[in-house]
Amino acid sequence: MAFRDEKVRDRVTFLGQAPEQLRELRGGALYDRLQALGLTHGQFFRALGTNLQEYCAQEFGIDVNKIKVDRFFQSDPNAKWLFPDIVREAVVAGMRRKPVYPELIIRDEFIDGTAYDVPYVTESAAEEELRGVAEGASIPESELTYGDRIVKLDKKGRGVIASYEVIRRMSVDMLRVHLQRIGERLGRSLDARLATVLVSGDSSGSGTAATTVNTATASTWVYGDIVKGFMTLALDHYFTPTHMLANSDLCQTILGLDEFKDSVLFDFAKTGNLPTPLGVRLIPMADQPADKLTVLDAGYAVQKLTEQDLLVESDKLIQQQWDRTYLTVVTDFAVIYDKARVVVQSDWT
Repeated sequence: MAFRDEKVRDRVTFLGQAPEQLRELRGGALYDRLQALGLTHGQFFRALGTNLQEYCAQEFGIDVNKIKVDRFFQSDPNAKWLFPDIVREAVVAGMRRKPVYPELIIRDEFIDGTAYDVPYVTESAAEEELRGVAEGASIPESELTYGDRIVKLDKKGRGVIASYEVIRRMSVDMLRVHLQRIGERLGRSLDARLATVLVSGDSSGSGTAATTVNTATASTWVYGDIVKGFMTLALDHYFTPTHMLANSDLCQTILGLDEFKDSVLFDFAKTGNLPTPLGVRLIPMADQPADKLTVLDAGYAVQKLTEQDLLVESDKLIQQQWDRTYLTVVTDFAVIYDKARVVVQSDWT
């Protein structure tokens, strides 16, 4: 922890310098300094009060929105050191733009190592209700448990297969469009993992699986089934439902229910805005387990843990060697409050 605190102080000290001092570092020297501090060029640009486009125009006299990749590398010996972060920032933009997991988690916490002891609370209504306490009597307690639920993070990634000959005539801006799309696909993988964790529990074991309730009739969905899931989370578990997750087939079934086709209440047919069943946002999730509706309180259910943010093979990119370039993250999701989600299932026979 002391090492991390020291590194944070070094980052703050470096980025807190006057702009004219920051601009003295360029090219390889700047790249090495940022790598040592665990910073990106994007953070460096923000400290300067500028962005990639303005920096390249000021320092190298190039317009990254128009210049070809080949010409970018030829423009200035210092320019090539920016390229790994151009790739990384484009992929990160895609990972933030398309996936829905960021609005379904409590927070994204960076951790040391690939295993994490998750602090959590095991709730009991009988033990936690407020009671009259006589003079000198013990007060009911809620216990925060730590250390016996270990979530293990794994590496997730995607390779970009293309020779430099393929991309060198492409504009930097167009390359960023393709990389952003790759980021969206990486983000979908995280959506899929979150959908599984919300239903089946995290990697610490099946004990974190969601509470399940059955539909009134197997293989059939009616309005009352959705109300049942809402009430189970809101009243039985005492959480506030914020989102409902369903795959394509179940979304179509829900949208086909008379209660959600009422044009006075919802305008999906006219605007494409999905209805909000019982005031809860309906989220279509491509990889949501079939025949299951997850109702959750996004403020309490799951936390994202990240040991390694998006990593690109920088050395290869600097040397203009693409072929197979890999983009990887080390991350996973951890359940914090077991009862902050309920799964309504129709496949219960």
